[in-house]
Amino acid sequence: MSYFGWLDGDDSQRSAMLEVVKLFEDTSTVDELGIGSVRDTFSNALFPGTSTLHTRVKYFLFIPWLVNDVARHRWPVERSLAELRARESKLIDALLAGGETQGVIGRDARSTLKTMPSALYWASLEHLGVRRWRTSAAGYFRNAIQHGRRGDDPDIDDSRVEHLGMVTLPKMPSDLLDTATFSLDSDEAEFLKSRIAEAQRDSLLAWLVVNHPDSSATWIWEHEARDSFPPDLGALVDEAERVHLTATGPAVLYNLMLAELTGNDDVRDEYRDHLQDWADTVESTQVFKDWDRQQLWARMLALNPRIRPATRLFLDEWWRLAEQGRHQSQEARDLVERRELMLKRSRARITYPDARSTWSAGAGTGLLSYRWEIARGHLNDIAAGLED
Repeated sequence: MSYFGWLDGDDSQRSAMLEVVKLFEDTSTVDELGIGSVRDTFSNALFPGTSTLHTRVKYFLFIPWLVNDVARHRWPVERSLAELRARESKLIDALLAGGETQGVIGRDARSTLKTMPSALYWASLEHLGVRRWRTSAAGYFRNAIQHGRRGDDPDIDDSRVEHLGMVTLPKMPSDLLDTATFSLDSDEAEFLKSRIAEAQRDSLLAWLVVNHPDSSATWIWEHEARDSFPPDLGALVDEAERVHLTATGPAVLYNLMLAELTGNDDVRDEYRDHLQDWADTVESTQVFKDWDRQQLWARMLALNPRIRPATRLFLDEWWRLAEQGRHQSQEARDLVERRELMLKRSRARITYPDARSTWSAGAGTGLLSYRWEIARGHLNDIAAGLED
């Protein structure tokens, strides 16, 4: 499961980190009706250490290379942070000079970028076991100063001081800040493969990186090696697919209800058709057949005990109605209305007309991918490096 640890006492750094925590919320689907905890439980179990803000897997090398390149100087913390930012800005230019156009964080903003890649990848570096010191970037540089002082002791292992708070990394290219690409050489790919396999060993991400890293599948349940997934992981993927097929139905009904309330006939017709398409898919896939939802919740709560009982009750009620073909019934509409009111109170658009001005058609209807597109990109980059 993904988590953030905070052990540094710097108030300004703590505030900055809280802003980054907000960025790590999975925004692939606007969570209008509060199913994000279930979505994120699947995401964190299948592909831990990933985020929708991640682009390319080589940032897991770029960041520790640049951090240690700064930390080895043992500059004061404020200067170290400024030097890291300067290097990250140069990295943007180096990637563009290397011909990269997709996945370059800060491609347009360049040096004015507010949230640098190091902030976006910092927590995940710990999850992958690349970063050993559990602290902020400022705390990392403070620790480096302390290790520098101990480095004067002949009994201290020089290599350990040089690695500082990272594991032993592949060698940083000497021209990294002149020209760079996202391509991995075999040593870099093998390093990332071993980190994922060791640090995330019970996850599907770890199994894939070892057994079948390359894939063109749109969804994880369409993966070329699905029949070979370990039983527990295969069962989790099966549950994820069922939730993917069914849990966005309430959001479609939600948009239909708002279109009716606002008198938007075109949008009303669009979402009436959308809801029918959703129902046709549910019927054709027989998604409810042999689905033990008690077992689903047992698995979910074991992975994430913080899933609220109200979320479970809402989805169970929706699934009961959908299985009976009553997804457009008044009972289904009342269920959606009550759920929004409980979550948003005076901002509930169905209940309070004044709140409807913030509604845009399609809110909450994005399909659940569980960050597979991010994981697939990482795995394909590693697969290409291993074949190099």
